[in-house]
Amino acid sequence: MTSRLEWHGDEAKEYVRGRAVKFLLRAAIEVKREAQRLLGVAGTGVATRSLTTTIKGEKKTFKKGRRIYGKYPSKPGEPPHKQTGDLWRSVAYEVDRKEMIARVGTNKKHGKAMELGTKHGIAPRPWLRPALAKVHSRVKELLDQITDT
Repeated sequence: MTSRLEWHGDEAKEYVRGRAVKFLLRAAIEVKREAQRLLGVAGTGVATRSLTTTIKGEKKTFKKGRRIYGKYPSKPGEPPHKQTGDLWRSVAYEVDRKEMIARVGTNKKHGKAMELGTKHGIAPRPWLRPALAKVHSRVKELLDQITDT
């Protein structure tokens, strides 16, 4: 009886690489979602005033509101509260398939200033590192799912 050994190294390597990319993609999405959840706390308020007018001889009262930015600011050490939603919308992820790296972050300068604080007196209001810490166990579960199948 003879045995035959076939080498499928390249195919196996591509399979493992594909599984790793899938893991990185799912992990990056989890971190992005958590970061946006942390950044989603409202920081604006609405000031309302009543307007009374006469329309066709009938007196009507309307409530008119305007947005007040910074009405509910975050405290140092808390994630920044959402004012315009600019930072929240800018949170993105990318997966570099060649380097096998996933990145989550923002291209907005104030995102870094909020995360780390500034030398000009703005205290840190971290949002990205806590997001990663919060989903750490979920990322481990994803890794277990990828390696078990």
